[in-house]
Amino acid sequence: MDILALCGSPRRNKTTSSVLQAVLDGTGRKHEILWPAFMNIGHCTGCRKCKHTTPGKCWQDDDMTMALDKMFEAKALIIASPTYFGNVPGPLKNFIDRSIPTCYTGKGEVWQGAENHGTRPFKGQPALLLTVSGGGDHEKTAANIRLVLEYYEYNIVGEFAEGMGGVVVTKEEFADIYNELLALGRKMDEALKTSAP
Repeated sequence: MDILALCGSPRRNKTTSSVLQAVLDGTGRKHEILWPAFMNIGHCTGCRKCKHTTPGKCWQDDDMTMALDKMFEAKALIIASPTYFGNVPGPLKNFIDRSIPTCYTGKGEVWQGAENHGTRPFKGQPALLLTVSGGGDHEKTAANIRLVLEYYEYNIVGEFAEGMGGVVVTKEEFADIYNELLALGRKMDEALKTSAP
C-alpha cells in the first residue's frame, strides 16, 4: 500500500469522502481508507504505558493495533475531515491521540534532540490534509490537522480547505473542484516518486 487515507467523517458518500476520493483518483496509487467513526477505538487515557511499560504498544486491544500497523506500512498519509465546532470529529481525534505509540517504537530520529518525546518514524513522508465545512471554520480544522502532521514531521505537500455546504464532488457536476483535487492527488504521486523508499 502506498497511501493510507483517514476519512474523518461519520457519514459515508458525502462531501468529505467525495473530496478524498477525487484526490485518491489523482494519485493513481494503491491505497486504503480507514474510517475512525466505524472503528472500535477507545480514547487515549494519557497513561503513557506506550512509552514506559510496553514501548510502541497501547494497552488497549482494539482497532488501533491494526491501524498503527497500516500507518507503518504506508508510504504517505492523507487526512480528510469535516468541521465540527472548528475541529475534527471526535472519532478522528481519538485516532490521532491513539497514534502516539508510533513515537515510542524506537523507529526514526529522536524528536528535536529530546529523547523524552520519542522518535519520528514518518519524518519526511508526504502527507495531504483535506478539510471541508458547511460554510465556516474549515481553516481551523486544517490548522489542527497541520499541527498533528508537523508534530510527526510529515512533509505536507498540499492542502484543501473549503466551505462547501454539503456538496458531493463528482467530475460531472463539479468539474472545477474535481480537477483541483485531482491535481492535488497528482502532486502526492510526484512526491512519492521523489521521496525516500
